Amino acid sequence: MEPVLDPQHLADVKQKRRYQLKGDVRDKITKKIQADSQPDTYYYIMVVLSCSVATYGLLSNSTAVIIGAMLIAPLMNPILGGGLALITGNNYLLKVTIKAELIGAFIAIVLSTLLTLLLPVSGLTPEILARTEPTLIDLIIALASGAAGTYAICYRSGATLPGVAIATALMPPLCVVGISLAKQEYQLAGGALLLFIANMIAINVIAIVIFKFAGFTTPSISNYLNLDINNERNTLFSRLVENKIIYPVTLLLLVSIPLVILLNSSIEGDRKEKTIRSALDEGLSVLAPDAKIISLHFVEKEGTFLIDTEFNSAQVILPEDIRKLENSLEYKLTAPVQLSADIAIIQKVNNEGSTDGYKSLLPQPEKEVVEVIETQTSTPEEIIEQVVTEKLQLFSGKLTDFSFEYQRGTGTYKLLLKINSEKTLDEKFIKTIEGILEDKLKRKVSVTLQTTDTTQNKNDTEEQQERTEKDETKKENG
Repeated sequence: MEPVLDPQHLADVKQKRRYQLKGDVRDKITKKIQADSQPDTYYYIMVVLSCSVATYGLLSNSTAVIIGAMLIAPLMNPILGGGLALITGNNYLLKVTIKAELIGAFIAIVLSTLLTLLLPVSGLTPEILARTEPTLIDLIIALASGAAGTYAICYRSGATLPGVAIATALMPPLCVVGISLAKQEYQLAGGALLLFIANMIAINVIAIVIFKFAGFTTPSISNYLNLDINNERNTLFSRLVENKIIYPVTLLLLVSIPLVILLNSSIEGDRKEKTIRSALDEGLSVLAPDAKIISLHFVEKEGTFLIDTEFNSAQVILPEDIRKLENSLEYKLTAPVQLSADIAIIQKVNNEGSTDGYKSLLPQPEKEVVEVIETQTSTPEEIIEQVVTEKLQLFSGKLTDFSFEYQRGTGTYKLLLKINSEKTLDEKFIKTIEGILEDKLKRKVSVTLQTTDTTQNKNDTEEQQERTEKDETKKENG
């Protein structure tokens, strides 16, 4: 007995098949992808040539040469072939594409390593470093580019594939892996390899989606006569497993985890750099208004910020000025700071006057030269007083007294600070004090504040003085 078909269901099926390719078109595309995915002599020669071009472009920091290598690299075809093999269940094509991609990647890494060792080039160029820190943004780019490439193959005979090859950039990351291995920069090599794997998986997954949309797994209408429309066992998960789609999707989710972590790290690094630059600009506006920051680099090592900067200034910057900048930075970053600056003295001139920073460097015998002796603090009391007094300069505050005890069992300094301040001292101030003291005392520090508003004290003193003057006046008149 033939099953009774729901007319509405058939209408829905036809609507879904509206944008799906015809059978002969799908067969033509399948044959083309199978041919392009074969690891033949042409494929290996193009891998060698594109790898050579990309390696030279990366080492010479030439963007144009790198783009040329992307255009001739054949690595995109096996990835798209793998997506087609997974969605159609073609095990033979899947094996061929995996073989082509693995051997192609291996050749690229080995060849780029050898070329780097043979070339008399030292140092890592910006083009190389740009491919060693992938983030989630790179994964999104690969997804969009892979979708464009697959869609172009299905509906426009691959019209946009050159642009897709540039966007996905499969060959340069492999070459960066080889270059980094030759330079013994293994962490950079790992980052570049992660970028290649993320691009490859993203293109594979999105290719599966587009091929599904194009109807590469859709049975003909006549086949629906033999299907149980209400078969609940035909679940989404079972179809994913049957078509082997679950595997690249799982890999995509796994590779997204480190990319998200790296993205968060990159955002945090940018935030800290903006904080450092803002604090330096604010401090230089007082110390040297004409100074301009040229470059800024920092690393965070064992809780301490090591900052290296370069700026132009029409005034001489002294060590005590650097310490003032460090003091402000330590409060903004709530951590110890070591600031080193390369300063270029410049002349600020216009049609009315000139400011020549070099004049400050010339001997001035009419002024008394005072030798600055830097004292070395050794006891905890001296260290605590120096650090707190220095930080209170930012708030026009004064340390009136302090007490502390050392708990040997926990290795912690319990510190009580009594402070007069016109401004409110927040939790950030406490964390800054704790961080600096922990760095200097090499022990855990817990700070408690007792603050007194100097403005209120001043008002109370003025009121007391007024009352005293009134009492004296009454006595004189009485």
